[in-house]
Amino acid sequence: MIRLLLFVAILCLSFTLNAQESPNVKLGKISKEDRQMMVCPVDSSAEAYVLYDLLYLRVIQSPEGAPMLNEFRHRRVKLLKPSSFERADVEIIYNRDYEKVTNLKAAIHLPTGGTITLKRSDFIRERYDDDRDIFKFTFPQVTEGAVIEYSYVTYDDYPTVPSRYYFQEDIPVRWAEYKAQIPMYFNYVSLATSSGDYTINRLDRGTRTYGSEEVDHALIDWAYADLPAYEYQPYTNNFSDYIPQVRLQLQSVQYPGRPVYKVFSDWKETVSELDGSASFGKAYRNRGNFNRAWKEFEPIVAGLSTDEEKIQAAYNFVAGRISWDGTYTFQAYQSLNKVFDNSSGTSGEMNLLLLGLLQEAGINAQPVLVSLRNRGAPVELYPIMTQFDHMMVLAELNGGGMLLDANSPVRPAGLPRVSALNHRAFVADPDQPYWIDVRVPKSTQTVMAEVDLDDQGMGNVKIQSRMKSYFAIGGRNQLREKEENTEIPLVTDIIEVFPEAELLNHSIKDPEVAGGPLEMDVEMKVPMGQSLDDFLYVQPVLIPVLDKELAEVEQRIYPVDFAYPWQQRYITTINLPEGYAVEELPESIRMRSEDGTMSCTFAASDNGQNAVSINFTVDVARTVYEAREYPILRDMFRRIIDMQASTIVLKRAK
Repeated sequence: MIRLLLFVAILCLSFTLNAQESPNVKLGKISKEDRQMMVCPVDSSAEAYVLYDLLYLRVIQSPEGAPMLNEFRHRRVKLLKPSSFERADVEIIYNRDYEKVTNLKAAIHLPTGGTITLKRSDFIRERYDDDRDIFKFTFPQVTEGAVIEYSYVTYDDYPTVPSRYYFQEDIPVRWAEYKAQIPMYFNYVSLATSSGDYTINRLDRGTRTYGSEEVDHALIDWAYADLPAYEYQPYTNNFSDYIPQVRLQLQSVQYPGRPVYKVFSDWKETVSELDGSASFGKAYRNRGNFNRAWKEFEPIVAGLSTDEEKIQAAYNFVAGRISWDGTYTFQAYQSLNKVFDNSSGTSGEMNLLLLGLLQEAGINAQPVLVSLRNRGAPVELYPIMTQFDHMMVLAELNGGGMLLDANSPVRPAGLPRVSALNHRAFVADPDQPYWIDVRVPKSTQTVMAEVDLDDQGMGNVKIQSRMKSYFAIGGRNQLREKEENTEIPLVTDIIEVFPEAELLNHSIKDPEVAGGPLEMDVEMKVPMGQSLDDFLYVQPVLIPVLDKELAEVEQRIYPVDFAYPWQQRYITTINLPEGYAVEELPESIRMRSEDGTMSCTFAASDNGQNAVSINFTVDVARTVYEAREYPILRDMFRRIIDMQASTIVLKRAK
């Protein structure tokens, strides 16, 4: 749950809690102890150690008298191992239209003594993309034990969204601090999650003088000391939401004697403004903006009678004619006619074109805005448009809705790109905007294998596989990107478990057909068993289902997040080598989570005809399991992972 604080409401209390004072750190000055340190005192395995990091925010006046952001950043990092040396290559990216980076300073302190200060010519500015520039610089004479530090100031003409600041990092942090001076005219809200257990948690009031006027300011000072590196955990999405941070958003401004100016008000008003903009609502509502595409599409749709046929045709038309340029947007940077003429566009432009064609074809469809996976969970309370990265289309079909996300013909209608499966999305219907759950069909994979096993444990394996939904999409993408035959679906998974496995033959049915299942036949030699005296120990499951790291942690910090519901089923018959009989089979198990959304079946049986059968099925109907649920699910995860590595024991007959 996102925690919300109205700063102006609480800062008037002049609340102060001070457990520890900020360290007095000056650029270019370093203690003998920090210079000579060669091991992080709180984590001997750490490759680097953040000694100090500060972001100091002020809202100031531009020369023209307009409010602007001034952010001072000072960072000092100890490099302890060669694996950390890439941290000495620093990049600062900013928007050239409304941001400016100045006062760049940097120095490296060598462990044996001496400090090298970078010169102005060491800071290289380049064009990063259409909107942004980048400053790049590299520290010289990088070695184990060196300390790098740099500082700079960023000016931003728009005080709406200050920089998001993270206290915790992928390496230990000795001191991280966020300070701010904000005029009381400005109401900011906090959109971040944090425990609030700061080393310093100071909220106070002060004044600053602008010309002849003294203005009350909110004074903020938050700091953490001795933070461990954040812990990577598999099947995690939006993990940055769970790291201590500051994320501010300007809500309103009220100068003395003037009415309140709302930066954002409510979703309906915001969507109304968006609907009237040339880059969004007018782009798809005015046929003139995409009339060249409609001229070609109209004869296609004219011969179709059902809404499902029209939706499919429009999706195939856009996905087949327009190539995605790799940029995520929810608006159009150019006219949709130009997108069609160039056969290239951003994700937003492609889907706005699709939306326009659908509405012209008589389909009830609306734009859907999403934050991409790992960009943060969406904030639903406030109409914050900067959180959205991408746009899809919701088309009404058979009393329900179908999500459309045009990109590639390989991915069929109804299956958005995986990066857009961030669980919640906003339908920007100007009449009645609302939030929806992002739901997609279950992805399934069935693998049927027959194994002829020899007395040394080598298996001649014949596999038939059928993948549907996202498993099929992923398989087809893998086929397009492969450089060698061993890099095809299934085979890569088997070789990861059995590195000495050998691909003998394979065939693929309709590899380029979008929408349908991906069917494969594979023949391999796999060293599934190990012979020891009169015994043969055989691992029957060739393809793992879950990452073993999922169950290795005792305490889960982040939710377990599967992008989509899925089922994997593995069925195999193992024909035993002559003269061998079953000595021991893995235990057959059926498990189901308390809420019934996750189940597992493992059945091993001796069919009495010198063969063993294995049926291993895992079904996950829910996509997110909260961290608090992990202790209950951990045993289930561990048992599933154990089943993947289970062993059949065979014994040679005397």
